[in-house]
Amino acid sequence: SPPVAGDANDPWPDEGDGDAAGDGVSPEPTAAYGVVAPPTERTPVVEQPDDAGSKGSGKGLRWRLMAFAVVTLALLLPGSFAIGVVGDDEGQGPLPEGWAGAQRITVSTAADGRDGSLRDAIGRAGESGTDTVVELKPTVYRLTQGCERSDRASVLEFTDDDNAVGDLDLPSAGAGVRIEGNGATIVQECPGQRVLHATGDGRVELSRVTLTGGQATDPLGNGAGGALLSEGGAEVTVLDSLLTSNTAEGTGGAVTISGPPGRLELNRSVVSGNSAGSAGGGVWVLGTLEALNATITDNQAGSNGGAVATDAILTFTSVVDNSATNSQGGRQLGAAELTSFASYVAGGAGASASCSVERAVSQGYNVGDDPSCGFGSGIGDLADGPRDGVGLLGLYSQAIPARPPVRSSVLVDRVPPPACREATPVDGQGRERAGDLGCDVGAVELPIGLEVPITATASNVAEPVSGRATYTG
Repeated sequence: SPPVAGDANDPWPDEGDGDAAGDGVSPEPTAAYGVVAPPTERTPVVEQPDDAGSKGSGKGLRWRLMAFAVVTLALLLPGSFAIGVVGDDEGQGPLPEGWAGAQRITVSTAADGRDGSLRDAIGRAGESGTDTVVELKPTVYRLTQGCERSDRASVLEFTDDDNAVGDLDLPSAGAGVRIEGNGATIVQECPGQRVLHATGDGRVELSRVTLTGGQATDPLGNGAGGALLSEGGAEVTVLDSLLTSNTAEGTGGAVTISGPPGRLELNRSVVSGNSAGSAGGGVWVLGTLEALNATITDNQAGSNGGAVATDAILTFTSVVDNSATNSQGGRQLGAAELTSFASYVAGGAGASASCSVERAVSQGYNVGDDPSCGFGSGIGDLADGPRDGVGLLGLYSQAIPARPPVRSSVLVDRVPPPACREATPVDGQGRERAGDLGCDVGAVELPIGLEVPITATASNVAEPVSGRATYTG
């Protein structure tokens, strides 16, 4: 189930409950990503008294103050904002890199379906035919439009591609969309509906946002892609984001890209706690996955690739504790080709091997828990490494969750500084990568002074032994 605000497992602990009043409008909590600028103050202009004397002047002033109060009240009422399309020079700062010339639509209410809502913004992006950056506030957006939360059958009768109800349907042709979340969470509340659906070939970017609660059922694209389904060959990029607690009856618990050979880029992002009835508990791509500083953990697949079922290029990525119930598949990865550098692949349950790949290319400094991923041929590789080299998933004082290496792990300081800096200057939580002794294998560095909680894995032993263990915490 989606994380609950205030819970210890809540990926955005600074958010409110999202809808305390039950009216579909979420409060604005502290931003999970940086500081949100306060609204510009509006000061009424008070004119000098006219020649009619103080009585006439007072009456005019009262009318002006009343008009100002009405305008201010309208602006403050939830859902009363109209969506604003503004340019790069309208006081909101520069557009993201690569999106110069795009229109910017600022979402002004968390109430699904109203003017100014996220759904309204996506609809306007589709109508415009141009690249669009959709700006969110750091709050919770619940997708509730057109569905009864308890009536799954009625949800399955919806037209999947009209954007009016259920999932959010991105533009079908040409234009690209970037959702700039600023720490927002998008929760799918409609049973049987995923979060986002892209049918066009325009690029899709998600930045600083959490997608959760998606349910891709069989009538919806054969039940593929719990958080996001892309069917038009779009290039999809996920930056500084979290895809968690989504399900798919088919492939890709979190993401499926099923159109013409596509590409998914995960950069400083986490795919966690998703499940698929078929392949790719986290991700399934007809094409290539490129993961940099990414964490893919605790996902489950019914067949192959508990984490990923696609050709993959992994750079400083942690793929840990995913599971595939089919004993012939790979617990973590199922791919025709795997290329990896400074990545950690281990743990999980179900299939006997971590990877099921036809061709593996190691570029060095990879660590796995068995030889199935092709590690061992590259410099600094370790094919038979530990299953428990990283700690538990947590925030560790950052906005994006991670699983840092434990202090005694072989992952720590394994990559020489020159090789590290050449690949990336920062880790999956934005910390500087290279230290004097080297940098760590996997998505994130072990911060100095940080004690990382470890996991205990139960297993059968040939002969029991006596001993003593001490736990503090």
